[in-house]
Amino acid sequence: MSEPLYGHDLLSLLVEKGGSCRLEELRAASVAAHGPAATYCNCHGDTFDFDGVLAFLGSKGKIQVAGGTVTLGMAPACQH
Repeated sequence: MSEPLYGHDLLSLLVEKGGSCRLEELRAASVAAHGPAATYCNCHGDTFDFDGVLAFLGSKGKIQVAGGTVTLGMAPACQH
């Protein structure tokens, strides 16, 4: 099992898509970039699968998911 990626790695994929894209497009980009079994973590070491990290990032205001579209939120990403 590989080391978890940070949630901001997923945010970077969203930025590459112009800050907004369909959920399934972001999921496909994540699989293409990081593999189908990628896990993500936050700065506190909690780990998530793709759907879990989306929920976490949404709860922190870093993204919004509505109508099958993911959009960058107002809260800035951590800087690592």
